[in-house]
Amino acid sequence: MKIKLLLLSFLLFSSSDSFAAKIIGKIRDTSSKELLIGANVSITNNSTQEVYRTITGLDGTYNLSNIPIGVYSLEVSYMGYASFLEIIEFTTDNATLSMDFDLESDDALLSEVIVTAGVKGTDIQARQLEKNSASVLNIISARQIQLSPDITVANVIQRVSGLSIERNASGDPQYAIVRGMDKRYNNTLVNGIKIPSPDNENRFVPLDIFPAVLLERLEVYKSLTANMEADAIGGTVNMIMKSAPNQLMLEGDIQLGYNQLNLERPFQTYDRSNLNRRSPKERFGENYRATPADFPVENMINEGITPLPDIFANLTFGNRYLDNKLGVMLGGSFQNSYRPVSNYFYDPGVSFLPGNPLLMRELIERETSSQLQRTAFHGKLDYAINPKHNISLYLGQYLLNEFRVRDQVRRESFVSTTDYAVYPITRFSNIFQSITTADLRGDHSLAGNLKANWMAIYSTALNDRPDDGVFSRAGQFITAENRITNESVYFQGTRNSRAWERNRDTDISFYLDFKYTPYFINEKTEVLFGGLVRNKVRDNFFNFYNYAQIFGQFRGVDWDDFGEVNFSAMANPLGSGDRSNLVYDAYENIYAGYINGSVTVNKTNFQAGLRAEQTFQGYEINAVSASSNDTELKKEQQYLSLFPSASIKHSINDRTNLRATYFKGISRPGFYEIVPTIRSAGGGDSFYSERGNENLRPSFGHSADLRYEFFPSGADQILVGFFYKKIIDPIEYGFPQPDGSDVTPNTSRILPQNFDDATNFGIEADYTRYFSKIGIRMNYTYTKSEITTTKVVVNEDRSNSIVNQTRPLQGQSDHIANLSLLYKDQDRMLDIQLVANYAGERIAFVSPFFEADHYMKPMTQLDFSLDKGFKNGLVVFMKVNNILNTPYQLYVKKPLAVPTDPYPYQTDPFNIGFVRRDLFGQAIRLGLRYTL
Repeated sequence: MKIKLLLLSFLLFSSSDSFAAKIIGKIRDTSSKELLIGANVSITNNSTQEVYRTITGLDGTYNLSNIPIGVYSLEVSYMGYASFLEIIEFTTDNATLSMDFDLESDDALLSEVIVTAGVKGTDIQARQLEKNSASVLNIISARQIQLSPDITVANVIQRVSGLSIERNASGDPQYAIVRGMDKRYNNTLVNGIKIPSPDNENRFVPLDIFPAVLLERLEVYKSLTANMEADAIGGTVNMIMKSAPNQLMLEGDIQLGYNQLNLERPFQTYDRSNLNRRSPKERFGENYRATPADFPVENMINEGITPLPDIFANLTFGNRYLDNKLGVMLGGSFQNSYRPVSNYFYDPGVSFLPGNPLLMRELIERETSSQLQRTAFHGKLDYAINPKHNISLYLGQYLLNEFRVRDQVRRESFVSTTDYAVYPITRFSNIFQSITTADLRGDHSLAGNLKANWMAIYSTALNDRPDDGVFSRAGQFITAENRITNESVYFQGTRNSRAWERNRDTDISFYLDFKYTPYFINEKTEVLFGGLVRNKVRDNFFNFYNYAQIFGQFRGVDWDDFGEVNFSAMANPLGSGDRSNLVYDAYENIYAGYINGSVTVNKTNFQAGLRAEQTFQGYEINAVSASSNDTELKKEQQYLSLFPSASIKHSINDRTNLRATYFKGISRPGFYEIVPTIRSAGGGDSFYSERGNENLRPSFGHSADLRYEFFPSGADQILVGFFYKKIIDPIEYGFPQPDGSDVTPNTSRILPQNFDDATNFGIEADYTRYFSKIGIRMNYTYTKSEITTTKVVVNEDRSNSIVNQTRPLQGQSDHIANLSLLYKDQDRMLDIQLVANYAGERIAFVSPFFEADHYMKPMTQLDFSLDKGFKNGLVVFMKVNNILNTPYQLYVKKPLAVPTDPYPYQTDPFNIGFVRRDLFGQAIRLGLRYTL
């Protein structure tokens, strides 16, 4: 359509070729009236063919200025929308024309919660989904992820309001803590489907295995409806992977990076060429008697190097074929990084002095070097058989390989200022983790107002740790005053070992869901019903070999050459030895059904539903693995649980909601937690040996939310909410409680137990506001929790007794905040972002002793990113992480037993004892990205 517009204004004194006229306005979606960010506005002079272009800013506005008098063809375009054409004429300078445009989507059929395919992965889509959701939902879009400094989903998750992260041994974020709820209370999905975990003890999924670049969006559900699985008292993290676009899309990037710590100290590596993925028992048979010659030496000798730069590469392709019936999406990602960590930690014991203060029993100082290789592949095919029937297939495989060298020195004496014993230990770990999932599903419109969808899922998760070797020495440190020679004396110790551990989880699931629209009251009345069947199986393998020592092999200072050690034989040539108790099989079968009703009256939506889940969970071990002679070798527990849910959402207007929700959830014990075997203390945060508890019950939680939501325009939002949770039978670790015949607790090992009810409540505020070129995103969460558990007190007569202690939940920070400052100049194709994250004090490790829990010191992390684009589709970018080099520190809020002792790293020993500090270093990346 062509319309001639005559612009009349007061004629000022200027020449006819003055460049003073301009055109301003907003670009919106016709249906939703949402502002479109990044829409193209261009005008072409019909006489000279000179073109003037601009792009709508972060608030959906545009401004074209310095336009000479003339007749122009104006075009407004945005991916996924029909273009808008007009003829305009400027007859005088200094004129200002204000024109707003509403663009119509190519996809005319919009459901209530699905935004057009053309705007997938945008902040606008994220806000629409949040506004229309039946649950309390927060979303981070693909565009926001692309511009952020984050490389894994675990990095991204800490940007969501109310969420913080737990780090792995390499310092990378790994697990999500939702509203102060430990990772055991949260659930992880891929495309709405639950996936298994490669974790060797628990069911929670490590988020650092997923590259962020493959996400279309990251959803965090903080309340559940009946059609969602109930095992998410804290919340559900749902990773929606990229699907086929409406038109050809090809995008790739390559990045190089480096960590500052690698410039300050050598990075330790080793030769993996002869690494055996299977133990001698697996290679040569059950009765094979291993000798030292069966174990390669090369992968037990470390070498300090200056590592190559980190490299990250990603490639994504998508298109539609066969008259848009067939959609294809393919993606791949590879990351190779060198992560150094420098840290110390104490193993704090309890002294026998009045007041029961802490005694630092030993100090471990260590340098960790981890080479991390992440590889991911995913593909999705979707085919529209006809307008009523669609099928899709998703295949994804995510791998994380870690090759770690951990050099540490353990010291036990802090009183002597002369000679004292030290114990250097080098550990070589090879860790292979993978998650593989195949997802076949169909969507069908049946007769009448009935729709159905089904999903058949196969997923498997593997954790393989072959040939985990420990090289231990012992020595005498000689102080300068008493030094006779120029070297301290080291000799071979007694803890040299090789171990193979492997566990695999396999899930086979089938989902069937129906949606019926009865047109009761109005067309927005819906009834959802359906169910699922899942079979989960875990097998766990462990084989352990110990060397028989030849003592007296003395060497000089810093001796660390395993190749120089002579061993007489293997102490346990058949393998396993005293740790065969880690071999077990376990399973979990779940059968679920639900019904959920939704009705909208005027501007208020009411939803209510009920879900039922039948659980069968059990294990099987052999007699050697049992923790005692009376241990049951095979046991199953089963229970039927009902999970009601309800919500009310009142739309004050098209942009404002009031929302109230309630749901009941469950947290089932991890497999290892119900298997009555013993895991020996492994150092680090694990100071005590652990035993499984075959009588452990699941935890249940009642959750309520109240939230005010305001979406002023486009991607802007203001969210303020209150939440409350009550957890019944929460699971915590502690020493076994004495029975009626015994008043003394058993302090030989800890085990998971059900304790009295816990509570957790707080407030959340989320604010996002975009101006023309400036954006600000910030959120804040205050959380308060309380749980009472039993603790051990050491009396002055050295006897033990049990007391109750009330404390916050593990992982709960009172204060969590995020702040993002953005600058976006679309004409210059420049994006700049500064991101700050704050996590307040929280309990990181729960001690079984009274008032000896380890608290994390508050952390503030600062990250930066810059993207500069060019018109040929090329983008140059820089990302900087951990600018402040913020350490991870733990402390106990008790004085040390003898504050005058020369404990290293202590600044205020009369009031507080520092037990750990990790330094990760700053990391910088430079990269190129190309989009077709």
